[in-house]
Amino acid sequence: MKRAPRYDLPKAAPGSLRLVQLFVNSSSHETGLELLSTPARASSWFAEQGFAVKVGTSQLLRVREVRSELRAFVEGRQPGECLAEVAANARLTLDLGRPALFPQAPGVEGALGGILASVYDAIRDDTWSRLKTCRTCGWAFWDESRSRTAVWCSMQLCGNRAKVGRYRARKRTEHQGETV
Repeated sequence: MKRAPRYDLPKAAPGSLRLVQLFVNSSSHETGLELLSTPARASSWFAEQGFAVKVGTSQLLRVREVRSELRAFVEGRQPGECLAEVAANARLTLDLGRPALFPQAPGVEGALGGILASVYDAIRDDTWSRLKTCRTCGWAFWDESRSRTAVWCSMQLCGNRAKVGRYRARKRTEHQGETV
């Protein structure tokens, strides 16, 4: 079985946005690894992130749906009703002393609300636009480029794959032109 890629580590998002990055990356499009495959594994994943919640079977489907919506949002698409429902169910409350949002709901809904509160903080402090998904593998990464234009999670891995693929396609086209 292929292991999950570890190349997000040098491109780790700062602060609470790292939680969002880890959540979106809990499923690998490239390797098929699913960290939230069962309620027990999902509960374990949340525990590793500091949430003491027990995920049930029906909640697991909800967690995956939220992850999918959040991935789409990272990719630049508008969030669907799912994220609005999570925010409402989590009873996100504004703390004017910090200012920040905090979930008041217990359990899985509260944990998902905590993830959404991190999204809100990142949008508010203008760091959200630096969390992107790789054009090649789909992995969420932190864009550390000055111009905020990075498109690959790793130049050494995905950037190289893309460039080699373009080179090979060019050579195939040149070769086909010679054989005609």
